[in-house]
Amino acid sequence: MGILIVDDSKLNLLYLKGILERAGYSKIRTADCALGALQILGLKDGNPPRKPADVDLILLDIVMPGMDGIAACRTIKEHKVYADLPIIFLTGNRTMFKEAFNAGGMDFIEKGSPEFELLARVKSALKLKKEMDIRKNREMKMEKELQLAKHLQSSVLSLPIVNDSIRIHGKYIQSDEVSGDMFYWAEVGRNKYAVLLLDVSGHGLSAALISMSIRSLLDGLVGRLIDPHSVCEELNMKVLNLFKNSKHTVYLTAIYLLIDLETRLLHYFNAGHPPALIFSKEGEIRQLKGTTIPIGIKKDIRGNVQTEPIDRLSKILLYTDGLIEQPGLSMKESIFSLGSYTQEFQHLSNEKFVEQVAKLAIRETDDICIISVDLKR
Repeated sequence: MGILIVDDSKLNLLYLKGILERAGYSKIRTADCALGALQILGLKDGNPPRKPADVDLILLDIVMPGMDGIAACRTIKEHKVYADLPIIFLTGNRTMFKEAFNAGGMDFIEKGSPEFELLARVKSALKLKKEMDIRKNREMKMEKELQLAKHLQSSVLSLPIVNDSIRIHGKYIQSDEVSGDMFYWAEVGRNKYAVLLLDVSGHGLSAALISMSIRSLLDGLVGRLIDPHSVCEELNMKVLNLFKNSKHTVYLTAIYLLIDLETRLLHYFNAGHPPALIFSKEGEIRQLKGTTIPIGIKKDIRGNVQTEPIDRLSKILLYTDGLIEQPGLSMKESIFSLGSYTQEFQHLSNEKFVEQVAKLAIRETDDICIISVDLKR
């Protein structure tokens, strides 16, 4: 591992380098001033290098002409590529320790200390640097995998449906993590459209894996059963069977709409999900009430399919709870607030309407799904 010694005394440079070389350290570089050290690190012009220099530890004298060691340490630590680089100060003056540690130093060696103390502190610092490098590489790998997972999760979401009879748009607002929110829709017959929004309990990779497992079932399940209660009943059975060996209960809330433009009826089933909002052509807003327990709780999922005529409807808004959860407000108050907010711009085109609703998404810790179904045309 690379060590950089910075001292304005050539005698001290030779002395320290000799001790380290006899101890088996071979990648040793020296600089007789702070500016020389910054040049080795690629920081002389003030712009950090894309790749850090091959230096894993700096032994840095505090008292030097021009820029002193404390100022040099502060300059080095300002750059992200060197934020974790350990710096051990070399000094004979203890009065500057507080300022030195505040600048980012991790340790100190008093000049004139025995060799074994120098070697022990160097060994400890290099071990810490190696462990930090391993952790950073692991975190970078996990971040890349997380970004891939987020991309895959987004790639399976349904694309908008736009025709003369209906417009369906959705928006998936991702947090820093992947999560269990998922939306799905499909044309399941002549002028029949199935729309499903689900929210798996929990956050992170476990919830995302569950939602992706369920997504893989939906094309066959929805296309074969179509009926809202039958789809949710089958989904409930699948969840119970898939995760029967899990130590924790796996459950999800879901709302399923079947929009039949031939009969002009909307059939829906709600399994523990926040109620959809429906907008009439006159501007009135109501909730699609009626719900039962979430999917994955019990073997029998009870509840009735509700039916609503659609001739007077202009829009249907579905959303996951991340959109409406607000500190200090009950769920009922939050849903009322959402209705009041959306009433002002329900006349917008469906795509713009979704974008406007998405502006409510102020929480960065929860993923949010929004679906808007436009029936005006």
